[in-house]
Amino acid sequence: MTLAVASLCGALLVASATSAAADLGDTARFLAGKGAAADSKLAEAARAESYAEYAEQIGSGWKQFQQPNLERMRAWWTGRAPAKYSTVFYPFSGPDIGNALALFPDADSYLMFGLESPGAIPDLQAMEAEAISSGLNDLEASLSTILQVNYFFTKAMEKKLGNRSFNSISGLLLFFLAMSDCEVTGARRIAIARGGALVPGTAADDSTSGRFRARVPGVEITFRRNRGKEQTIRYFMVNVADASLAKSSPDFIPYLERQRRFVTMIKSASYLMHKEGIQEPAHFEQIRSLILSHSDFVVQDDSGVPLRFFARDTWKLQFHGRYEAPTPEFGKHLQRDLKVEMQRNSTGKIPFSYGYAYKQGESNLMTAERAP
Repeated sequence: MTLAVASLCGALLVASATSAAADLGDTARFLAGKGAAADSKLAEAARAESYAEYAEQIGSGWKQFQQPNLERMRAWWTGRAPAKYSTVFYPFSGPDIGNALALFPDADSYLMFGLESPGAIPDLQAMEAEAISSGLNDLEASLSTILQVNYFFTKAMEKKLGNRSFNSISGLLLFFLAMSDCEVTGARRIAIARGGALVPGTAADDSTSGRFRARVPGVEITFRRNRGKEQTIRYFMVNVADASLAKSSPDFIPYLERQRRFVTMIKSASYLMHKEGIQEPAHFEQIRSLILSHSDFVVQDDSGVPLRFFARDTWKLQFHGRYEAPTPEFGKHLQRDLKVEMQRNSTGKIPFSYGYAYKQGESNLMTAERAP
């Protein structure tokens, strides 16, 4: 290959990558109801009456609850976040990058997982108008709960999400990034392979079921805020119950261990790490132990790691908000020790919704900072 040809090939690759990043950025803004530039491939779709209705409904829903809630969260959190952090670990997160960005806006990477497939990276430019309109309806349905109560109903979300349309986890991540005024710069399939190695992913990774899956499927999305540094989200589809890890995803914990130190946030985690004893066979001891051993800072509601696992000689604990008992669905996971701490040592009500007790003034938070 001559130097001139090599230079031309390199220029074409750069141009292709730039175009792909621009298309992703357009897609994210379009999904967020923010329209499309006049020269965008989505400009015509953005002029459709159905899109105008979608944008109005999404914008209204966002401004009514989610936007003011996140703004109150950011304001209250100022001065309470750890001084330094690089990786944010958000277990049982689903696609909820919005709350992670509110608490930890400056992370280099966000590590998330859930039971849902990452799905296809949306390619709206290749879709017909009818498919786009149908997909927007599905996306709006997937967002219905978090826009009202700031958490996803996992079982309902599994029914509403799709692998091929843009109401996938990947599509929802793009939506939340655009709503958080982030510029999406890239996206690709990834997977966790043997020994915990991160490798390029394929569509086949998430097409096989449970016990026969050889790799942990995921998606990686890069973005910038205010033209700052490039940041990375990695979301994985994995069941972290101890038995499921052993049978189908033995490489996930080794991958997490490779990340070394991180800060952990937990919200609306279904009290999974509370389960113990023969009455609750689906134990989550491995993920709970990893959080406690690899985290330098933890922020969580009462659905996270039970208070009794935080050794007082290891952790500096602070309590915020109000806690009497879990919501009725999770009533058996009452923590009497946490109730005492909240009654005696809470800094007062928190002015935002976080977790299942989403009504104003009802939420709780505990922060745990590892002692030096």
